[in-house]
Amino acid sequence: MKRWFKHGKWPRWMIRLHYYTIISFILLMLTGVALFAPSVHAALISYLPVIYYIHIVLGIIFGVTLLTPLLAPLPAGKLIRRLDWLFPLVLGAIIVITGLLIWQVALFPTTWRSRAFHWHGWMSYALSVWLLLHAAYKAVGYRPANDGVNARMDPARRMFLKWLGTGIAGAAVLTVVDPVGLLKRWMTTGNSGAGTGSPTDDFAAYYTVTNGYPSMDLETYRLTVDGLVARPTTLTWSELMGLSPFQEQADFHCVTGWSVSNVQWRGVHLKSLVDLVQPSPHASYVHFYSFDGAYTESLSLSEALDPTVLLAYQLNGQPLRPQQGFPLRLVVPKMYGYKSIKWVNRVEFSDKPLVGYWEARGYPDEAYVGRGM
Repeated sequence: MKRWFKHGKWPRWMIRLHYYTIISFILLMLTGVALFAPSVHAALISYLPVIYYIHIVLGIIFGVTLLTPLLAPLPAGKLIRRLDWLFPLVLGAIIVITGLLIWQVALFPTTWRSRAFHWHGWMSYALSVWLLLHAAYKAVGYRPANDGVNARMDPARRMFLKWLGTGIAGAAVLTVVDPVGLLKRWMTTGNSGAGTGSPTDDFAAYYTVTNGYPSMDLETYRLTVDGLVARPTTLTWSELMGLSPFQEQADFHCVTGWSVSNVQWRGVHLKSLVDLVQPSPHASYVHFYSFDGAYTESLSLSEALDPTVLLAYQLNGQPLRPQQGFPLRLVVPKMYGYKSIKWVNRVEFSDKPLVGYWEARGYPDEAYVGRGM
């Protein structure tokens, strides 16, 4: 071990690793913003699948670098400042663990992943602030006092292990126990407004590639159902409301990482439209069009007739809001949210698949939750 180090000095490869860790975290923040922030997300649609995989790889490597102090010999006599390692290790461990929960969508409960998504972002912002402060006082040559909370201390694996363990335990508490949720429920116990919140408020973002959200008057709204059918038809809103209502409660998963558990949808099952227009035996696909003039989506007929799929007009007992797809949107619970096209005004039965808006820009046609982007 001694031959690795000169007394009181870090080896060059560990110094380089230190800088790489900082650079990788900056890249993680940039790719994370690209994946999540609606305005940036929309501008980079064609590159999002690649950015997604880059983000995953950077996250894995970032997690490995956090373990380096446990694996490499530590130089004797080289004092370190407590906070310079405490914050990166604790916050970094939370970021990595919550990132794993978000990434492995099929392995963890939706409630855990929903909380993990929020903590993943908040801890990333917190570590970003710390790195900026750290860089600032390094740049100006500021040296804190050698005592107190940021005192110098000898590095020890036991100390690093303790800090990493704190971060891992913190991630578990934040995502599994949900102390913030418990505190909110405790504070609202007995209040008249308790329990009025709904999962609707948990939707992390709304995406659109047009200038704002399209609007539609129910008096003039029409749903056209045509293509390879015996009886093409156009339904007014009142006629649509006259079809048998269908309800479905399911988790909603966005391919960008966030999820909402137990979302309650109400609308019309595709079987009602099939009975109404009688598709040709040659019809094996169903295409959906949005009145914003941009979005399109396609499902095989068997996918569209899945018992959980519907054209929804209510979310958690309330009419859809414009950003949620008012007045009508497709809901495909078993697939990622980009397949659930909003603002639907036309359903077409066809013998050929249609390349949807997101698929034409790199998203996979096969969008079942848990199979990756």
